[in-house]
Amino acid sequence: MRTISACSLVIVVLICLTGCKKEIEYVAPDSSYGLIYNQIFTTSCAVSGCHVSSGKRKHVTEGVYPILKGEAVYEALVNAATFNTQATNAGLMLVVPNDPETSFLYQKMIYDSTAYPFGSAMPSGGLTLTSHQIAFVRQWIAAGAPLNGHVADRTLMQ
Repeated sequence: MRTISACSLVIVVLICLTGCKKEIEYVAPDSSYGLIYNQIFTTSCAVSGCHVSSGKRKHVTEGVYPILKGEAVYEALVNAATFNTQATNAGLMLVVPNDPETSFLYQKMIYDSTAYPFGSAMPSGGLTLTSHQIAFVRQWIAAGAPLNGHVADRTLMQ
């Protein structure tokens, strides 16, 4: 009887341990992209109700795509299709290296002056970006939107 109880206890403990997954915090590279990730995406985009995964995936028109938190963000943005039909039909992609004008990410940031006012301005919910932050994103895209290396003027992010 004690053997069954001990085995049951071990099984319960193993189930509990394997069911608990600790999320590993992503550390962005020391680069222009890393500054955008840490100072724009993390603080203005990947916030509750916006571009984060809540476990329940909302429809794309509800404004949660793309997810802007975690290691997969860079690949989900660069040379990636938009989730907005009008933007896709206009030939935009989320980030087009060397071309801010056809990068939907940048166009959403300059919403009030863009030729592509699709959806709504970003960030939303009363959050804003400075003109310097927007200029930094534009420089990063214009320089090829690399994952590594500092290609935009870092003083714009201070």
